[in-house]
Amino acid sequence: MMPKVSVIIAALDAHDLLSEALDSALAQSFGDLEVLIAPDEPCDYSSFAARDARVRVLPGVPSPTGPGPARNRALDAARGDWIAVLDADDLWSPDYLAELVPAAAAAGTAFGRTSIVGEDGRELRAVPPHGRGDQADFGTFERAFASFHGLARRDASRRWRNVFAEDVLFDLETLALAGGRSPLANGATYVLRLRPRSATKSDAFIDGIGAEYTALIALIERGETLISSTHRAAAAEVFKSWARMNERFLQASAKVPGLAYQTYVAGLDS
Repeated sequence: MMPKVSVIIAALDAHDLLSEALDSALAQSFGDLEVLIAPDEPCDYSSFAARDARVRVLPGVPSPTGPGPARNRALDAARGDWIAVLDADDLWSPDYLAELVPAAAAAGTAFGRTSIVGEDGRELRAVPPHGRGDQADFGTFERAFASFHGLARRDASRRWRNVFAEDVLFDLETLALAGGRSPLANGATYVLRLRPRSATKSDAFIDGIGAEYTALIALIERGETLISSTHRAAAAEVFKSWARMNERFLQASAKVPGLAYQTYVAGLDS
C-alpha cells in the first residue's frame, strides 16, 4: 500500500541534527507515512535508512543545489497522497500529522502552528500567536516573518523554485490553490529551531533580503506562480510586509549590536 503522507527532508551538512528531526517524524501518532531524505551534497546519509523501513535516502549530488531542487528530487520519488516538509534541524509535535491530515482532507490543505525556539530551547514566539483563531490566510503569513508550513496534495506539477524563501512561496501557492483560507490545526506544532550557524543569522543574509523580496513580489505580480489573479495582491503583500519588517530590524540592529531578528520580532509581538 502507498503511504498517506510523504515527509520531505532536504539535508545539507545535517548529520548531527537530522536524527532528532527524523525521530520526531517516525514518532508521529499518525504512522501512515514515508520519509524521504534528499542529501544536497555528496555525503553519505544511507545509515539513516536503517532507522525504519519507512525511511528512504536518495542519492547525494556532487555539489549543493539549494533546498528547492533538493525537495523536488524527493517529490519525484514520493508516493504519498500528501506532502509535508520538515527541515533537517526542526521538529514536529507528536500529533502534527494526526491533526493536519483530516483537516487537509476536508479543505484541500491545512496549516500547523510554528513555534520558534531559541538556542536555549525556549519559545521566542509562535506563528500565529497562541489562542488566535482556527483559520489561516494571507494575513497570517503577513505577520509570520518565519516559515509557516502546510500539508499539500502531492502533484507532479508542483515544484519548489530555486529562489530565496522558496518554502514560503510554495506554501503561499498551496494556500491560494485552496481558495485563500485554510484550517489552522492548533494541536499541530512545527518547532523551528534557531541555530548558531544558521545562514539566516548572518549579516550578509539580512542585508541582502530586500532585493530578494523585490524579486519575489515581481514574480507573483507578473503571474509567474500558481497564485491566481484573485490572490496575487494578498500574496505580494506578504513579502512587502516582510521587507518592511526587515528594514525596521536593520535600523534597530544598527543601534543594538548582536540583536537577533526573531528576538526583535518577538518584542514587537508582545
